[in-house]
Amino acid sequence: MLKIGTDCSGIEAPIEAMKKISCKHNINFKHMFSSEIDKFATKYIQANHNPEYLFDDIKNRNINDVPDIDIYVAGFPCQPYSRANKFKLEVDPRTDLFHDCAKVIHERQPKIFILENVKTLVTLRDGYYFDKILESLNKNNRYHIHYKIINSKDYGIPQCRERLYIIGISREHSKDIFKFPEKIKMKPITSFVDKKNKSIDEIKECNIELFNNIPKDSVFIDIGFRKAKFPKSNKWAPCITAQPNMWCVPMNRKASVDEYLKLQGFPLSVKRPISDHQMKKKIGNSMTVDVIELLLINCLKSINIIK
Repeated sequence: MLKIGTDCSGIEAPIEAMKKISCKHNINFKHMFSSEIDKFATKYIQANHNPEYLFDDIKNRNINDVPDIDIYVAGFPCQPYSRANKFKLEVDPRTDLFHDCAKVIHERQPKIFILENVKTLVTLRDGYYFDKILESLNKNNRYHIHYKIINSKDYGIPQCRERLYIIGISREHSKDIFKFPEKIKMKPITSFVDKKNKSIDEIKECNIELFNNIPKDSVFIDIGFRKAKFPKSNKWAPCITAQPNMWCVPMNRKASVDEYLKLQGFPLSVKRPISDHQMKKKIGNSMTVDVIELLLINCLKSINIIK
């Protein structure tokens, strides 16, 4: 029985990924803990998952209360490392959450860990923050550390979403060299359109000119901040964010919650105990389920759990 815990859990893409792995590879797992300070995400976790422990603010959590785990996944806040903050040199209190995540890794010593963040973390302040993070993770030389910027569109999901993934494999339990998964064929973006939802949204006056310039055959575009973001190809959607501004061009309306879920790899069967607006925000902040699934499979192969 594999034990998994997550921090900065959001709407639990790692647990959805483990459910898929469990079915495909006949592996039993137990969801030991989640942590989430956002009340809407917490409500979602309570409705859809059943962790042994549900923590709120991990900065106020006693490490002795954290149970032992085999797998640890955390998407510590990206705002301090995002492009919007690239010139901000003072320490943001949110950056301290990495240290809380690192404490779990060092104290609970999971066999596998995955950390996710925005790609700009690697280059921010000439790599200063990233070097410090790697230095912390390499403490005691306990893990093989691997990292890579991965785009969701290279792993089946038609969404241009580049994220940094840091993988740790316990040297004690490692049986084979970890390899990042090979790219797989992207699913057709038209299959992600919710054609049953025929509601039509009014185009705001400030956006009328934008809609006159939409590239031919566009499917999903981002119309936020009075500046449309058209993907470089009509084969994929632009990156979903916490600002729910995605527009479904063929249906002439805002993208639906179903479309948001599919573009992040979530099943449509999830319970939705919060408003559509909050669902879209939480989905936009989430990891892509399909990417986490493939990473976890290769992690489990490296410790000989999956052959």
